[in-house]
Amino acid sequence: MKRLVARALGALLVLALVTGVGLSALGALQRPDTTLPPGVPGVHVVVDGVPIRYVQQGQGPDVLLLHGSPGSIEDWEPVLARLAERFRVTAIDRPGHGYSGGVEVPHTPQANAAVALGVIRALRLQDVVVVGHSFGGMTAVALALGDPAEVRAIVVVASRAYPPAPVEPLYRLLALPWLGPGLAAALAPTVGEAKIDAGVRAAFGPNSGAIPPGFVAERTRLWTRPTVTTTLSRERVELEPALRALAPHYREIRKPVYLVYGADDARAGSDGPRLARDIRGATLLSLPDTGHYVQYARPEALLEVIGHAVFMP
Repeated sequence: MKRLVARALGALLVLALVTGVGLSALGALQRPDTTLPPGVPGVHVVVDGVPIRYVQQGQGPDVLLLHGSPGSIEDWEPVLARLAERFRVTAIDRPGHGYSGGVEVPHTPQANAAVALGVIRALRLQDVVVVGHSFGGMTAVALALGDPAEVRAIVVVASRAYPPAPVEPLYRLLALPWLGPGLAAALAPTVGEAKIDAGVRAAFGPNSGAIPPGFVAERTRLWTRPTVTTTLSRERVELEPALRALAPHYREIRKPVYLVYGADDARAGSDGPRLARDIRGATLLSLPDTGHYVQYARPEALLEVIGHAVFMP
C-alpha cells in the first residue's frame, strides 16, 4: 500500500513538474502586442525603452489622464472629447495595459509615476493637471510626491490609498515570472464574458445602467490578453507594499489635490475622507449613489472638478 501511495505521489509530482515546465515555456512566448488594430486611435512614445500608447486631442492647458487596473485609454471615453473642447488632453495606456509595452517593468504606483513623468517630458506637456482613476489615482499621488515642476495639480478619482490590499491566491500565481504568463495564456479561453460582466457590474454598483453597449465585450477582449492579466496580477501583489510606503508621506504633498469619490464605491469609497484629512488642503467631492466608475456615472461632476483644477488661481 505504501508503495502504491509513493508511486501515486511521485506520478503527481512528475505531472506537476511537467505542467509547470510547459506553462513556463508558454509564458516565455508571451509578449505585449502593441500593434494598434484598425480604427483604434493613438500612437506610441518610448519612455525608458517602453512603448507607451497615447492619444492627444484638443488645444489649451494640458490635462493627462491615467486609467485604472485593468484599464486603457478607452475608460475615459465619457469625458475625453469634452475635455478636448477646452484643453489639450493626453491619455495613455499605462505599462502592460491596452496597447502599451512594459509587462516586464515594476507595476507599482511609484514606477508608473516615473513613466507618466517620462511621457510628460517627452511630449513637452507643461503645467499639467494629472487625473487618475483607481490605480491611476495612486500613480498621480506618487507623481505629486516627487513635486515635478511640470505638474500643476492632481485629481484623484476613486482610488484606494491605504492598506490592506488583500490578494487572491490565483493572482499570486499569475504574478510569478514565466509561470504566470503561461498560466494566464492557458486560462484566457476559460475567462468568459459573463465573469467579466459580473465584475464590471459590481464595480459600477448602483450605476450599472450607465454601462455602455459593447463595454464588456471590448474589455473582455483587452483584459484577457495574457500580458494584461500578468500586469494586473503583479499590480495586485505589489499594491499593499506600495501603499504602505506611500501613506506616511501624504502630508508632504504640496501640489493642489482634488479628490472625487463615489459614496457607494465598495472598492475605494471609504478611503476618500481619510485621504482628504491626510493631504493638506485637499478638496473632497463625495458623490452619492455613485460607484467606482465615476467618469461614467457622474461625468459632469468630474468635468467640473477638472476644470476647477486647471483654472484655479
